[in-house]
Amino acid sequence: MGRGKYTEQEALEALPEPTKQCPVVRALGPRGQNLHEVVVARSLVTPEISQRLDSSNSVNDNAWFTTLVQMPPKFRNVVWVKRGSYVLADLSEQFTEKIGGEVAMVLMAGQVKHLKQTGQWPSEYESMWDDVIGTDSNQRSADKEDDHNNSDSDRDSGESDMDDLLGGGNPNRQYIGEDDDDDDDESDED
Repeated sequence: MGRGKYTEQEALEALPEPTKQCPVVRALGPRGQNLHEVVVARSLVTPEISQRLDSSNSVNDNAWFTTLVQMPPKFRNVVWVKRGSYVLADLSEQFTEKIGGEVAMVLMAGQVKHLKQTGQWPSEYESMWDDVIGTDSNQRSADKEDDHNNSDSDRDSGESDMDDLLGGGNPNRQYIGEDDDDDDDESDED
């Protein structure tokens, strides 16, 4: 096996543990040349790292700050960071004035699930978007249950409507609907 295959296995199957030097951060988006802007909770890093990153990067508010992290060469073209995904970022050393750290691992869904089950998932990320949206997590879970219950009853009636619109569900077949012109043809023959 080549290096890329081992790196891919490591990225998909490893079960990482976050630390103060290497916390879980949320990606805000790519900034080009293997750089990604991330948002970090101050409570997840040491005071030294927080102070160092504050002096060189933009500050959103007292609880959060943003910084750029660099994708290391071993992960390039193997894993990708999407907007809104979570990564482990090694913030222990600052590469340049603007780059605050390096991506240690891109967290996949199974790894996030493992961190939540073991209790290592930061609670800051649960409430981070609640403040922006204006809801709490209990209300969101109740809304999801209501939507799920309503969608089951709506799905039965909605499927037949969708099939009618799409021509029986097969987009490769030409839909020939019932002609309302049959009534007009009978009246024209008279």
